[in-house]
Amino acid sequence: MTEPNLTHADLPPRLLLIDGGRQLQARIAASLAAEFEAAPVVVEITAGRSALDLLRTSTFDAIVADLDALADISDRADDRIGRLARASSGALVIVLSADAGISVALAAMRAGAHDCIGKAIDGPRLTTLIGELARRHGKARCLTRNLPPMEPAAPVTQLAAPSIPNMRDLVMPMWRQEQRIIEEAIQQFAGNVALAAAALELSPSTIYRKRQAWAEMDDRRGAA
Repeated sequence: MTEPNLTHADLPPRLLLIDGGRQLQARIAASLAAEFEAAPVVVEITAGRSALDLLRTSTFDAIVADLDALADISDRADDRIGRLARASSGALVIVLSADAGISVALAAMRAGAHDCIGKAIDGPRLTTLIGELARRHGKARCLTRNLPPMEPAAPVTQLAAPSIPNMRDLVMPMWRQEQRIIEEAIQQFAGNVALAAAALELSPSTIYRKRQAWAEMDDRRGAA
């Protein structure tokens, strides 16, 4: 009997864990089945160089790496993360660090990570974070069960295409909309970022990281 042809989308998502203590898989095992439509294939490795060797021949949808476990790649944290991100073939890269302060998280994301969080994060929150990052970055194979059903497409009405300048006037980029919402919330709480974060159901560190990234984007636009 002929075997059906399987596409990449038909296969379960693949998750690479890089953890010297071999504790990550045990922490997230219970939450994976509940969070993901198809249980991911999980591969656990204890060191950075072994992960880089594996990534030369294998692809993954998401990589969760303890920054300390990457120490055999380089003495510099940004170099460790950058080399892992370049070898990841587009996978989500989440770095766990004992120090996940604003400066550390920003440096990790500049080096190529999609996020950098404290290594004490519990399993359910970590799997939820992977799903949130998947939605944000368009990694459909990592999407969680919690997505709303797709609505049927509305009938297409043929309209004259607006010119690019007019289109820019009509449509605000998503990151700019997000910026406006966050800044308005901070103003409503008299500049108190912690209260604004609680109201928006975000962490203060997330707001600080976003504001830093927006400032850098504005600086680059001003220099162009």
